[in-house]
Amino acid sequence: MPEDTGRTPEWEQIVARFARFSGVVGEVHDPLTWGLDLVDEEITGAADPGDPTEERFVRGYRSVAGEALEVETLRVAAPHDQVDDIVRAACSGALAAPLHADIDPDSADLPPDPIDFAEAYQDYRTAMRAIVAEVDEVPSVAVDFLVDGHTCAGTAVTVRDVAAIYAPAADRALVVTGPAGLVDRIDVVTRPIRNLKHGDDGPHF
Repeated sequence: MPEDTGRTPEWEQIVARFARFSGVVGEVHDPLTWGLDLVDEEITGAADPGDPTEERFVRGYRSVAGEALEVETLRVAAPHDQVDDIVRAACSGALAAPLHADIDPDSADLPPDPIDFAEAYQDYRTAMRAIVAEVDEVPSVAVDFLVDGHTCAGTAVTVRDVAAIYAPAADRALVVTGPAGLVDRIDVVTRPIRNLKHGDDGPHF
């Protein structure tokens, strides 16, 4: 039987995206030490030749207190003039995460009322603009961040105890986002990409 029998275009696309990320990606070393559980891993963004930082490999963790922490691996390091925007966008996204459920029709058991949904969406946009403005007012700072046990020169933004840090790693870069007190202490390492959450329902990347 030919090896590609039964493969769908969707599967071929997954394989192609996975191949582009061959190499090392970031993760939290021994997450249980920090009270973290790996809950998600996926490749996000589009393969844009004009902006290769758009496509990322993301590992999402959840703490015992229900707090979210993410380690994103950019396929290539960002140009210096883009770093500030990247770290601010990560911080804004983390602060806005609780708002997403309010406008997600799939999060409710009943179909959303169109008027209620429109009002919720307007409230969401207003809240998002406020978050972005709040993050923009906070200066980014240079920080030392440990990756693979070595100190890297990173860039960080912290707003309301949520921190986002950009740090170079080999020919790639990492963006770590989560509770400030946790992001400052976790051990981040880079290892060859592998699908840790591959179960009976197939790969999650």
